[in-house]
Amino acid sequence: MNPILILGAGRSSVSLLNYLDKLASLEKFRFSVADADPKNLAIRTVGLHFADSMKFEGNGPEDFLKIIQGHKIVISLLPPPIHPQVAKACLLAKANLITASYESDEMRLLAEDVKDSGLVFFNECGLDPGIDHMSAMEMIEEIQEAGGRIERFHSYCGGLVADEFDDNPFRYKISWNPRNVVLAGKTGGLYLENGRESFLPYQRLFSETETISITGWGEFEAYPNRDSVPYKKFYGLEGILDLKRGTLRKPGFSARWDVFVRSGMTDELVELAYPEGSSYDDFLRTFFSSFDSKAAFRKFIGREKVASDVLAMFQNGTESRMLKRTKGKPADFLLDLIVDCWPLGGKDEDLVVMLHDFYFFDKNGDKSRTIASLGLKGEDSLHTAMAKTVGLPLGIVSKLLLKGAISQKGLALPLNSEVYKPVLEELSTLGVQFQKTTMPL
Repeated sequence: MNPILILGAGRSSVSLLNYLDKLASLEKFRFSVADADPKNLAIRTVGLHFADSMKFEGNGPEDFLKIIQGHKIVISLLPPPIHPQVAKACLLAKANLITASYESDEMRLLAEDVKDSGLVFFNECGLDPGIDHMSAMEMIEEIQEAGGRIERFHSYCGGLVADEFDDNPFRYKISWNPRNVVLAGKTGGLYLENGRESFLPYQRLFSETETISITGWGEFEAYPNRDSVPYKKFYGLEGILDLKRGTLRKPGFSARWDVFVRSGMTDELVELAYPEGSSYDDFLRTFFSSFDSKAAFRKFIGREKVASDVLAMFQNGTESRMLKRTKGKPADFLLDLIVDCWPLGGKDEDLVVMLHDFYFFDKNGDKSRTIASLGLKGEDSLHTAMAKTVGLPLGIVSKLLLKGAISQKGLALPLNSEVYKPVLEELSTLGVQFQKTTMPL
């Protein structure tokens, strides 16, 4: 059968599919693309000459096993919670696995089985996590091999909208999985500062951002992303005093998103129910149940412009926007809202920005700072910078596996030079390249 299977033909699949189609043409093979939505599958595979479409149903290992069997490599673009089920099916089918998602605790439980099977399951091979790891490791090894000692490393990434198409108060549009936008920051941010662990909890995350400037791209708001502490070990940075990985948003986003967090509208635990024909005015009254919920909301927020910008999302012209569902968690209703309000229009261009910031002592004891930045704009709402930076690393890693150029086995991240060097080298030829500056301190 076809050696490579792509599971999920969503927003981030376009560049990956085009890359594999060209690779298949050169290497004389066909590949498979599977999705639960036949319409979506047809849209994503139109114009591909070496792709075979497959429809799948169900989310259990047995369901996935039916379509994985016979493939050597599976690239999963499905939602992260489903990856462990895909992984179990890959073990049964003796197929290698690649994802762009964070390595979960449930995936780690399979580590011994993956190693014993002689397979490799790569996670965190997209943009962030992915390109951030690979580019960081390249710079870390470059500094350390020259005798340097790294004291501080901060890394930031953001998937945004280009300034020319930045036309809503949040200065944001959807270029990747919108559910991940709603859930961003839920675990707070844990990082190293002055040699000790610091924690910024979710309820403070969007109200205590820092300002980050990236040459050529402007200023951004940044908040710490998840748990940065394990990367001290992953990156080989024992003894480092400051280590932080963060997310970037445009100025103004965080103050407005903080409204949803403080109001409880990002909650995933409570189940809400509304009668048919209910609106976002009814949703608002769930959280501010006074006689005048909008006035209560404005008083709670305390900043008229911010409150007005958020309330404007609840309106569709002069009428309250209608709910798309009658039951769900607050986060589900918020998800529907941002999908409606922040679409990436047909000709809109998205923007991906990344920054690595190192402070280090060289072999002579002199202190320097190296800054490496990446900025990339998409072509339109289909050929996005997000799809390119998520999809291309996945495609290149699959090519390396197909050619037998990777010796690693077991559960892995792309932190080994046999992976990140060829990936970064090829990415640079495809327009994904960092600009570096080093200066004395």
